[in-house]
Amino acid sequence: MLSEKPPARGVLKDLVFLAIPLVATVLAGVIILSGRAAGFSTGVATGGVDVVTALATSCVLIFGVLYGLKHHPKRIANILVLTFTLVGTISGLVLLKILFEASGVFPALFLLAIPLGYLGVRWSFLAYLGSLSRRRTSFLLVASSTLLGTLIGASFPAVFTMVFLAGLAIMDFLVVETDFLARLIGSRNYDSVTSVTTLPLETSFVGIGDFLAYSMLVAMSLQLIGIYGAIETIVLILVGALVTLQITRMRSKTAGLLIPVGLGLIPVILAL
Repeated sequence: MLSEKPPARGVLKDLVFLAIPLVATVLAGVIILSGRAAGFSTGVATGGVDVVTALATSCVLIFGVLYGLKHHPKRIANILVLTFTLVGTISGLVLLKILFEASGVFPALFLLAIPLGYLGVRWSFLAYLGSLSRRRTSFLLVASSTLLGTLIGASFPAVFTMVFLAGLAIMDFLVVETDFLARLIGSRNYDSVTSVTTLPLETSFVGIGDFLAYSMLVAMSLQLIGIYGAIETIVLILVGALVTLQITRMRSKTAGLLIPVGLGLIPVILAL
């Protein structure tokens, strides 16, 4: 998180902004889990996923992204965002498919989702080209992170998600505290990359990876504990976000995952 040194009132608006996609995650997660209980698949193969796979996946993604950012920072950042929004659009279509199937709707009605899929793809490429308004880009990124995070958190084994989130939070902390990314790609490239991969709130900037991680955590909690556990996780994430926002106001930037994810994992760890 990066701070803009705003009044304390803006913090409340930021918490509301963070809470909305988390509540949406619960609704989307309920659809996925209900559909799966009725025998409808998300299409995500998770049978062979374990801790080793989670660690290997995290390492490959991290080193691949860092290598690309070092040589082509702005291009890689744009490609990552494009991929992210396209996968988020697909996640939304999967969610609609499960909803239609579980509701017993006539299959041909799924064709009604085509305009939504087209809109998601069109906005993704417009955002990649820099031709989409900031508000629509922010909406697209938040929606994509929420849908993708929900699909991952509700589909993959809890151990995989926990290891992935823990690794992501630790990496986020180390990168921010050591200023590693800015030193790797240069301060000018760093500013251009963060302008693409972060969203402006009232009091700070939040990375799209933060929204993804929060949604994964809530969906995982919903899968393991149920709706009350998911609500507990949301409350703990928001408490962690509040603490992080306050620290950010004093330090100008703070890792946005460590405290919220650490607190949000408590109900899940206790439920194992």
